Amino acid sequence: MKAHPNETPASGRTFVVSQLECGRDEAHARDTDCAFRVSWVINPHMRVGPVDMTAACEEHRVLREALRREGAEVLELPFVHGAFDSVFAKDNALLVERGGRRRALLASYLHGERGQEQRMRAVALEARGFELHGPPSAHFEGGDVVMLPEGQGLLLGHGQRSDVKAAAELERFLEVPVTPVELTDPALYHLDVALTVLEDGTALVYPEAFTRESFQRMERTPGIRRLVPIPRDEALRFSLNMVECGNSVLIPCRAPVTEQAVRDAGKTPVFVPLEQFHLGGGSAACLVAAVHRLERPARSTLSRA
Repeated sequence: MKAHPNETPASGRTFVVSQLECGRDEAHARDTDCAFRVSWVINPHMRVGPVDMTAACEEHRVLREALRREGAEVLELPFVHGAFDSVFAKDNALLVERGGRRRALLASYLHGERGQEQRMRAVALEARGFELHGPPSAHFEGGDVVMLPEGQGLLLGHGQRSDVKAAAELERFLEVPVTPVELTDPALYHLDVALTVLEDGTALVYPEAFTRESFQRMERTPGIRRLVPIPRDEALRFSLNMVECGNSVLIPCRAPVTEQAVRDAGKTPVFVPLEQFHLGGGSAACLVAAVHRLERPARSTLSRA
């Protein structure tokens, strides 16, 4: 796996990320709530305590630069004081753009520790030009959504953090089909740590993270061309929590099966270490919220679990 991509194609992608600490405003008295740390346990990977902020900032810088190198636009939102998991920007909202209009469907978190970031995140997204919607009445978190190629639809993971009842509200917001799939492995608590779908329709997945019915449903889902099984040990190291951008796929760990699957799909795996964020139970896909461009509405074909 390359350390950095060589080419700089214009990907046309836009990603939203969070800053890792409060701004250096002299009027703001800085304290331990001003920077990313692990202060609670709401997933099996979390280890309470401070992180190495020097290392975290460098890892985050490399991630942002890798996206920009591929021609992506990267929008930064301010860190939410005391809401340490706000660095995982994807979870906060589902972001879409259609006809030049940007919209955000705010998440409805299962755990109260995450809910405290929502008000400030809503303010920041609105300031960036996003029209705010939601949150849904049922629990829904951004880590449980995976968009299918060319906006053909969306997969919604449920059973750990998000509620299957959110599927109908997501479908109304997106105007594209939503396919619910049930997650069963507590260590793979969000859909984007158990599965990723590349732009060519290749789905890299740890099959046992899903019920048999849900896995079979994915096999029949329009937009998924083929399913490639990935071993659990690689998924637990966040290999599937990757970010595709241009010709590159940013992978946060050394994972030979995952890397080969990416090469087989005609993409270049790029190693972007994110060990400090793994302490909080998140990785590359958690740290960036893609703005999904939807060109036209699609007919609703909601498949309930």
